[in-house]
Amino acid sequence: MKILVVSGFLGAGKTTFIKELIRRSGTKPVVLENEYGENSIDARELRRDDGAGKMPEILEFMEGCVCCTMKDTFVNSVLTVFTGLSPEYLVVEPTGVGRLSNIISNLKPILHDNISLLKPVVVLSPGSYMTNMREWPELYKDQIAFAQKVIFSKCEREDPAVIEQTVSKIREINPNAQIVSSHYSGMDDEWWRGLMEVTAAETGDRETESGSDEFTQITINHGRLKNPAELILLLEDCMRGELGHIARAKGTVPVGDETVRFDLADNLYAITGSPEDTNQCVFIGEELDKAAICRRMGSSLEAESFAFGMQPGKADRRAGAFRRMI
Repeated sequence: MKILVVSGFLGAGKTTFIKELIRRSGTKPVVLENEYGENSIDARELRRDDGAGKMPEILEFMEGCVCCTMKDTFVNSVLTVFTGLSPEYLVVEPTGVGRLSNIISNLKPILHDNISLLKPVVVLSPGSYMTNMREWPELYKDQIAFAQKVIFSKCEREDPAVIEQTVSKIREINPNAQIVSSHYSGMDDEWWRGLMEVTAAETGDRETESGSDEFTQITINHGRLKNPAELILLLEDCMRGELGHIARAKGTVPVGDETVRFDLADNLYAITGSPEDTNQCVFIGEELDKAAICRRMGSSLEAESFAFGMQPGKADRRAGAFRRMI
């Protein structure tokens, strides 16, 4: 079994990248999703049929972070995938607040002739690189330092000067990384297949303090808004910091007589129609005003679920077991 870790900044587009990877590489991997809190938004996105019949097997690793709080259960889950499903490929998508160095370190003891680690990938948006590095420098420096491939997303219309500056900054942290500074959609099929074939180079053993405990997550399953203006005002207030320092917000929620999807990252947001009627939203950040977010979403604090701190040893052990999507 070959393991590909696809790390990346919050909102960089890891899930979208993985969907393209499956389509372009011609593989059908098992995907292990490390969801941040009790939400399955990214897993549902991966399971959406692309019309090519290549929907992967999705396993959700809920609440605990695979880089720190639930690392032992994570390794056991990987071994269970190997023995129970025996896939040729396993793609691991960690939460955007996980340390890549720790994930690699956690996997090393189980690597042998039949289980190998492919070159780890980090996905990032050059337009938000400087902001992310200013706000959470240690976390994202770690992701870049231990990635062997750095792949740009959301850069189709980016200023060439910003891309050049971002490449230069990445080189300062990791001079040996292979950087794809144009949007990955333009890469040929041979490049995509290569992501699934080239074994990772050796890296020194290192485990760092996790950055996950800086973040709070709120999952809302009972939201309902009267009209689109309420959602727009909510997202505007999220960007202004009125509800805490929100790094990412996404989900689907009933608005009037329809269900809409929203996605907020990098001080930008999008609202679109939703092909599904699932009612689930997640807000990730620091010092979140949980009561106000619930109230603005048309729910109550008591009705929803929260994940705080993610400190080692304090996570709910029940949450460490992965959930198989069927």
